[in-house]
Amino acid sequence: MGHMQKSKFININITVFLILILVFLTSCAVTETTPIVEESPLPTEPQITATPEEPAEPTPTLEPAAAVVNGEPIPLAFFTREVERFLIAQVALGNEEVEQTTAQEIVLLDLIDQFLLAQGARESGAQVSDEDVQTRIADLAAEVDLDAWMAEWGYTNDELREALKLQMLVAFQRDAITAAIPEVVEQVELRQIFAFTEAGANRALRDLNSGALFEDVAFEFSPETGGYLGWVPRGYLLIPDVEEAAFDQAVGTYTDIIESEIGFHIVLVIDRDERALSTDARLVLERQALQTWLENQREESTIEILVE
Repeated sequence: MGHMQKSKFININITVFLILILVFLTSCAVTETTPIVEESPLPTEPQITATPEEPAEPTPTLEPAAAVVNGEPIPLAFFTREVERFLIAQVALGNEEVEQTTAQEIVLLDLIDQFLLAQGARESGAQVSDEDVQTRIADLAAEVDLDAWMAEWGYTNDELREALKLQMLVAFQRDAITAAIPEVVEQVELRQIFAFTEAGANRALRDLNSGALFEDVAFEFSPETGGYLGWVPRGYLLIPDVEEAAFDQAVGTYTDIIESEIGFHIVLVIDRDERALSTDARLVLERQALQTWLENQREESTIEILVE
């Protein structure tokens, strides 16, 4: 950024009136002898002393950033260390072939999401004090050998504090998002016939239309489960077309053949009711709510990636 300098201008008014009076008196004086006129010293211009300008404040050195999220930088050093820790974790999991560029991409996208969540938490009024961080550190120290753990994962004391503060803000916003999911929602109880081929699906539909029991046909295609899907809320099924058809179908009826990327489906609606979410269904809806929130934030945010 440029620096604006202020210049001081001094306007000097030289008084000439006294000089004119002096010249007038000298020329009009009448004497018999030539008077000895003492030379009057000419007025000297006042000495102008320049006021020294105040030294400009030093420009703060900006820390290099890996990305900037809504004006908030992700420090490059922090990003680099997180990539190192990610690679250490992959080795521990047996994934030693993860490339550096892949690791950088994964970590950077994750950090951007974390910064978005932390910003959302602060906008909601969340605050994490130094005392809160110290309490969390004490809890960790009670669970593990903290010094050894920090050495293994390459954390300094300052890095650990900053990472914990970020994670606490992320957790606050994540919990706020998932808390908006109601405990009781509309659900349908489903059974499906799933065929890998269109020919198989057509044969199943002909059997159903001929009076075969849906359950019997379903067990032919899925001997282990009979195609039973259980109670499902909106947003739970992985195939939107199947879910949409199921919620539009009347209880006791089945759909036409629905084609998807993995095969062909015929779905029977066994029942419909307002029910409490199962643990598994709630986890799925929580993940979806979080992902939807992040997608919206990415679209509305200004994100500048500075690393290749």
